[in-house]
Amino acid sequence: MAPLYRAAGAICLAALCGLKSEALQSTTYKFTAEEVTDEAYVAVNLVRNGKLPVHIEGVARDAGLATSLKAKIETDEDVAENTCKPLEIPKLKTMFYHIFDSQTAPDYRQLLQDALDEGLEVFKEKKGANTGNAWKEIWATHAGASLAHLLGSNSTAIACVIGKCTTVESDGGGGGGRMSTHLREGRSQPGGDASTEKAALFCELSPAAKADEAPFSEEYYDGLIARTDLLKHMTEDDLKAPSNDGIAPVALPAVLIAGFVAMLTAPFL
Repeated sequence: MAPLYRAAGAICLAALCGLKSEALQSTTYKFTAEEVTDEAYVAVNLVRNGKLPVHIEGVARDAGLATSLKAKIETDEDVAENTCKPLEIPKLKTMFYHIFDSQTAPDYRQLLQDALDEGLEVFKEKKGANTGNAWKEIWATHAGASLAHLLGSNSTAIACVIGKCTTVESDGGGGGGRMSTHLREGRSQPGGDASTEKAALFCELSPAAKADEAPFSEEYYDGLIARTDLLKHMTEDDLKAPSNDGIAPVALPAVLIAGFVAMLTAPFL
């Protein structure tokens, strides 16, 4: 019986050591931020004003906003145990982001075209079905809210980064751990199929669009949904005003328009 007890004890000891080893090793996930090129900002402005009859404000990169955005992306808070979903970081819910297959040299126009198409589908669906409460419903969806953030009519400053999810594996011994970068759609499947590496384009604008409210005028919206030109076919010349005098009509907020009307009509009251 002694050999049997010794064998059982060895098995239990091995199992215990295995559990201890797993307990000492832990994996957390954090975003790291990479700078985008100037082409990203050109592409954003084309989304906002390219070949549109009504213009909103153009946006330019702001260094202070870029520093703030990088700090938000590279948060000290651990993300979920097995994923890096932006929605799980509260600070990232208040800006534009679009997840895509990781690329060595991102095609910013195509990434933004995809985000634009997804967002416009939500715009048209919600506004067509419920015009009275449409914007609250639009802001309740990821694609709709993300595009609304990008198209805030009063925004003038912007910062964008590419976010990648850094896996930190700690051995629990106080000596640090291994770091590797992943942003995956899901875990590998039992059959051995590896999940796809992902990245995310984040853009924060200021002044920011207000949640649950229309980010632009109806005139701008009409031109936006009627536009058929793709971003990849546009040039910076397409940001110019389409009117004969070179000045495009600007999509003014409804509050400003009401104020002008009140001033004009006041002498006659």
